[in-house]
Order: sequence, then C-alpha cells, then structure tokens
Amino acid sequence: MRQTRRPLTTILTALLFSLAMVRMPAFVAADTANVPSLVISQLKITSSSGQFITLYNTTNSALDMSKYQLEYFNSYDLGKATSSRLIALSGTVPPHGYFMVNDSSLLLCYQLSIESVSLGLSSTAGMVQILGSSQSSPGGAVIPILQDYVGWSKTAATGAQTLPANTNAFLNRQPVNSSQDPIVTTPGAGSWQTVQPDANNACNLVTSSGLPVPTGLGQLLPSTEPPVTIANLSDDDSGVATTGVLPASDIGLMAPKINELLPNPDGTGNDTTDEFIELYNPNPVSFDLTGFALQTGLATLKSYVFPAGTSLAPNSFTAFYSEATSLSLSNTGSQAKLIDPLGNSISASDVYANAKDGQAWALANGKWYWTTTLTPKAANVIKQPVTKKKAAAAKSKSTKGSATKASKTGKTSKSTKLAGGFEEEPSTTPIHIWTLALVAGAALLYGAYEYRADLANRIYQLRSYLGARRADRE
Repeated sequence: MRQTRRPLTTILTALLFSLAMVRMPAFVAADTANVPSLVISQLKITSSSGQFITLYNTTNSALDMSKYQLEYFNSYDLGKATSSRLIALSGTVPPHGYFMVNDSSLLLCYQLSIESVSLGLSSTAGMVQILGSSQSSPGGAVIPILQDYVGWSKTAATGAQTLPANTNAFLNRQPVNSSQDPIVTTPGAGSWQTVQPDANNACNLVTSSGLPVPTGLGQLLPSTEPPVTIANLSDDDSGVATTGVLPASDIGLMAPKINELLPNPDGTGNDTTDEFIELYNPNPVSFDLTGFALQTGLATLKSYVFPAGTSLAPNSFTAFYSEATSLSLSNTGSQAKLIDPLGNSISASDVYANAKDGQAWALANGKWYWTTTLTPKAANVIKQPVTKKKAAAAKSKSTKGSATKASKTGKTSKSTKLAGGFEEEPSTTPIHIWTLALVAGAALLYGAYEYRADLANRIYQLRSYLGARRADRE
C-alpha cells in the first residue's frame, strides 16, 4: 500500500504545537460540567464611601469559606498590573446564601454573612477572582480552582466593567433567576448593571433611573432555630450566645464600628478594670445592642453579650471597660470584633502585636495606629510615640542646622574629649595669610586716599630738604 507523505510544513507545525503544549503552564479553571460553587454577586469599589464584594453560594450545601480566597490585581490587564494579593476568607455561608467582604459600615437590612477586612482596591482599574481549593487525597497537592472573576475600570475599556461615577452606586450581577439570585454557569459569565440604594428606603435598590431592582437578598432576618437563652458563656461552644433575632429598630441602620482599644494601661492602670473597647455609632438615632456581642482573642476567643436594653447614643463614642465586660486584651497580640445576634462579624479591629504600655490601638481613615492620646469617649487623636529612629533623624537634622549656621557666620569649633569628662576649649580655624595681606593692602590704599594732601606736603618738604643738602655739598 502506497503511503502518502505529509508536507514538511505540516510536520513542523505539529512539532511546534506539541512543544508549546509541553511548555505551556496549566490553567486551572472551574469544572465546566458544574456551575461554580461561589460567584461574585455585587461589587462596590468607590473608596470614598467604602468598598465591598458580595459572594453568592450557588450550591445546596453550606460552604466553608476558609477553602476559598479572593485574589486581587491592581489592573484588569495583567500586563499592566504592578501588585497583587490574596485575601483569605473565614466562616461559613449557608446554601444559596450571601457572604459579604467589606471594609466600612454596612446597612443591616439583609441576612448576610459578613467579614470585615481591609480591602484597599484600586478605584482606577483592577480585577478580583475567586479561587477554591481542591485536594485529591490527604497530603496531596492543593490545586486552586477558578470559580469566578470580574475586572473593572474607571473609564470604558475592553474586558472591564465601567465603574459608576456615583460614589453610592455599585455593580449588581445579571441575569437572575426566579429567586433573584445571579445565574452564573461559567466563570466571568453574565452582565452587570449599576444600582444604588433607594433614597426613600436605603434597604431597597434602584437603577440610576429610579426603577426598583429585585435581588436575592431578603429584607427579613429569619431565625434558623428558635431563640434560646444560654445562662453561662462557658455553656456555648462558639463563645457567642446568638439569639438569631436582630432588634427591629436596627433595621436600615449602619453597623457600629470598633474604634479604639486599650490593651495595656499605663502607670496605675489595672488590666482587669481599665482596659476598654470603644464603639462608634455613626447613626443619627440610637442603636440597640441587645443580643450583640464583643469578642476578643485570636486562638482562644472570649465574648461578652450585651444585655437587653443596652444601646448606643446617636453619633456617639462609647467605651466598654473590662471591669464591666470581663474581657481581656492580650498584651502580646489580639483583636476585637463586634458580633451581631446572628453570629456575623460586622466590625473588627486590625490584629495588633506587642501592645504598647499606655497606648491605645485606634482607627483613623481606615487604618489602625498606636497613639499616646487616649480618647475613650471622643473622636480619636493620633499622636504616635517618638521612636529611636525618629529621634535620631531629628537630632541629625538639628546638628546639620547648627553646622550650617556656624558656616554662615564664618566660625567653626571643635572640642576634644579629655580624660575625666573635661573638654578642650574649642579652637578657631586660622585665617589664611593671603586673606590678611589683601585686607592690609586695602587698608593702606584707603589711608593713602584719605590723607593724600598731607602726603603731598610731606613729599614736597622731603624733596626741598634733599635739594638743600645737595646745594650745601656743592
């Protein structure tokens, strides 16, 4: 049987393709046979009014969020991205439930799992993707699986969603099913629409033209279990006794914010009585803290549940001392969280390490600082302690200024340290001999000009005298 010889170009093309496939890195994507388990439902980037990312659980099972991560790039074009980072998640999200990652105060209108982290997403351009973790066997390699992604840009650009100009507006995923939950069959699928809170009811969303936008986020806050009273916190394995009921007066209000901590009182301060956690109520009305809890610690968690009737005054700063809460803030590292009655963390301080003696851990413009000024019932004042590095820099600047001043006056001094702690008298630098000669010459010329008449008479008398002497000799 005669064999047909394939053209040389075909063979070379096949060979090059095979080599490319060998060298090409494997891109791990979501299983196309299954809908991604966790997708992005809402995205708010405008930093002036806070940022958040709302995630939706598409499955019929609760998801362990510790097995998922958000990966962020500061450009939707990786060729132009200059930084990236992974944002770890924690907690659980119920079947077909929503999970929000936020960095600012939130409206408590919906049944959400909330995790407060510092986002710092670029409002010019960026991209986030959700990565799930998969492992074929215990001890085997952990493989990241792409669940969903979205890129954005301040201006219209191919491959990116255009951010709304309104600082209160954000992007909402489309299309949705009959339950108003987003339909995402493959990573990055679907479209986005600009929405914003309704001016008449901040719990409702409307388009830029004022049309209502149904969402899968329910305005009711149903309890998954009947309310229960736990007599002692030690009887609650979770550390927080959740009632599952949000006070009705809090619906539509912004969540209180943890604003200041004092882990290590100074002087006569007593850790067991004088440590405090301060909450700020950003609302113009009182906020009911019934059933909310303060939680401290990292590995071992301790909680204090606010009793019925506890409230925060409008636009107020309120400090809760350890003497009343029995909460302790470790000097070697800890943080504080505010937990709502449903068990969600709605505000959290940054984790600190090695608490400074007599200094507060305080929030300012979205960042946490050590400050030597304590303000347990007022707005924070950030006054950072002088470090050795700063003191050395200040001393160096002072020395440099003194040297410059001495240089301008033409004086320099140098002292020598002697035995016994005494110092030599500072010695002045000698003036150069040519400088002395120049000054002396100028002085002589000036004197000759001022006394030129007297000098002329003296010269005339000298010449007459010399002439008379010569005449006598002849």
